[in-house]
Amino acid sequence: MQLAKLATIGFLVLTVLTLTPAASAQEAVTCEPGQVDRKERGNLIGERTFRRMSAVAEQLGEQKYDEALKGLQALNKPALNDYEAAMVNQYLGYVYTGQGKFKESIPYFQKALELDALPNAGHFGLMYSLAQLYAGEEEYQKAIDLMLQYLEFQCDPPPQAFIALASSYANLKQYDQALPWVQKAIAKAGNKAQESWYQLELAIYFDKGDFPSATRLLRSVLARWPDRLKYWEMLSGAYQEQNKDLEALAALMVAYRRGLLSETSETMTVEQREKKLLNVVRMNLFVEVPFNGARMIEAEMAAGRIKTTEKNLELALNAWSSAREFDKAIATIDQLAPMKTDGELYLQKAQLLAEKGDWSSTIEAARQAIAKGNLKSPGGAYLLIGIAANEMQDFQQAIKALQEARKFDDKSRRQAGDWMKFVEDRMAAARG
Repeated sequence: MQLAKLATIGFLVLTVLTLTPAASAQEAVTCEPGQVDRKERGNLIGERTFRRMSAVAEQLGEQKYDEALKGLQALNKPALNDYEAAMVNQYLGYVYTGQGKFKESIPYFQKALELDALPNAGHFGLMYSLAQLYAGEEEYQKAIDLMLQYLEFQCDPPPQAFIALASSYANLKQYDQALPWVQKAIAKAGNKAQESWYQLELAIYFDKGDFPSATRLLRSVLARWPDRLKYWEMLSGAYQEQNKDLEALAALMVAYRRGLLSETSETMTVEQREKKLLNVVRMNLFVEVPFNGARMIEAEMAAGRIKTTEKNLELALNAWSSAREFDKAIATIDQLAPMKTDGELYLQKAQLLAEKGDWSSTIEAARQAIAKGNLKSPGGAYLLIGIAANEMQDFQQAIKALQEARKFDDKSRRQAGDWMKFVEDRMAAARG
């Protein structure tokens, strides 16, 4: 909140409006029914006070706050009329806001308002600023009370006033009171509504747990700011809260295809980008569209945005295997298997090759698995060799491998026994 700059600008405007030797009451603005009309009092300022206030005005404009403060303190005496006293207190408040001492300025602005002697422009402008100061000091209820009072007198209040009121309600977690005001601000501003106002409304919906409303608003927000990754992520999160996993994934995939996950920025490091990309890959697997996830992780590893680590290669292998893209899965195994201390991946490769009916390659991969060792079920590797050799009608190799398989666990022993009978029957049939 840049109240120091705002205070200085506001002060210069109010100087033009109020610093006249004999300020007369302005014509009252006619409001709509239900609005309160504040009648201005006759405002007079003595010649001596006027000269001193003019000097203070120049000092404030030049940011000579210490000099202005001394002048105002010397001027602030009981002999001042209400208008003069209100102006002095108002200027004292501006001195402290100019110095960034916002809390110290509040009592002076309060006094200026209590005197109820400033012209409408100065009085209501001060009321608006004081409400913001209260909010800045986290005195939200005081901010609300004063802003509501301010709005009673306004025929055509700016939408920023509604936002200020909504923000204070939201900070008190009074979301049902906050929501109509932020909606009113956005509606009044139309295409000029600020992005932060939509963010406030979104925050209210998320805090309330009203995810359908958040979803509807996010669609409107994304129509205006389609290249904001955070809104696609929020939309995905809102869908997830409604157990709409496909829609949640679709939102992230749109962001990905728009390139919003491809570049780093001040708010997204290389590591964060990789984490986000991997999250989308896993979501593809979760909703059972593994081909998209597999293709995505392959492309991102090739581009260097996802590191070709053991863990990430395992994820790619899982995706290609689930998509039944056996050639891609096998190629991934060839990258990953050398990183392992056991032969399990070569055994998995043998199984994939068997599903393809590539029997000679199945045998080769199974023997690679056995050679590397540390298999959970070595019998399974020999069983695959026996099955593949049988398909190739290499019955001697099949019998030999199946005999080896019977030396291991009960499951391998039983399956190898069944296959041996089958192979022996085929051998007998072949002999005629």
